[in-house]
Amino acid sequence: MKKIFMLLVFCLFGAIGLFAQSEVEDEKTALEKEASPDMKALQTAYSLAEYGYENNSASALIEAAEILAQIQTQKLETEVNQEGEKVGTEKADAYTAEKLIADGKKLAGKDKSLAKWIAEVEKLVKNTSGTRGAMGGPKIGEWCIYGNGGRCYCNIMFRGGELAAVLASSYNSCDLDIYIYDKYGNLVVKDSSYALDAFVSWYPRYDAIYKVVVKNASQKDAYCIVGTN
Repeated sequence: MKKIFMLLVFCLFGAIGLFAQSEVEDEKTALEKEASPDMKALQTAYSLAEYGYENNSASALIEAAEILAQIQTQKLETEVNQEGEKVGTEKADAYTAEKLIADGKKLAGKDKSLAKWIAEVEKLVKNTSGTRGAMGGPKIGEWCIYGNGGRCYCNIMFRGGELAAVLASSYNSCDLDIYIYDKYGNLVVKDSSYALDAFVSWYPRYDAIYKVVVKNASQKDAYCIVGTN
C-alpha cells in the first residue's frame, strides 16, 4: 500500500511539473508568435542606421530610411522622470527617415544605382509622411538620459494577453539598459547587456501598469528613442 501511495504522489508531482513546463513552453510560443513586426522593424532600422554612420555606408542609411518610412508610429504620451546630472554632451539628431536619406545622399556621391534607389525611397517617404505620427503602430518617445548612470523612468499600461515590448536605441552610441518593474516593485524583465541598444519583451497575464526604467551606462548624455508596442 505504501508503494502504491508513493507512486501516486510521484505521478501527481510529475503531472504538475509537466503542466508547469507546458505552460512555460506555451507562453514562449505565444511570445514568438505574437512578436510585433513593427517593433522588430524598428530594431532593424536603428541597427542599420548605427552601422551606416559608423561605417560610412550610404546603402545602410537608405535601407534604414526605407524601413522607417513604412512604420506607422504614434507619440508616447507619458510623464518621464529624470535622475542624475547632465554631462553636457552635444545634442544628437534623431534617426528620422528624412535625415537618413539626406545623409545617405552625401555618402552616395555620384553613384547612379544608389541615386535611383534614393529617389524611390524619397518618394515612399513623401507618400507615407501622413501615416507616421498617426494612431497605430509603436508608441515612440525621444528622451535625453544623463550620463554616468543617469536614468529616466515612467509608468506605462500594458494589456494582458498581449505581448509587451520596450526598445531603447541611442542616436549617439550610448550603452542603454532597460528594467521593467511591476506595481509591487518586482523586477519582471531586464536587458543590461553591453549592447548599445536594449530590448525587452514579456507577456502580462492581465492589464497592468509597469514601471519602465531606462539607464544610461555610458559617461556621456544619451539621446535616444524609447518605443513600446
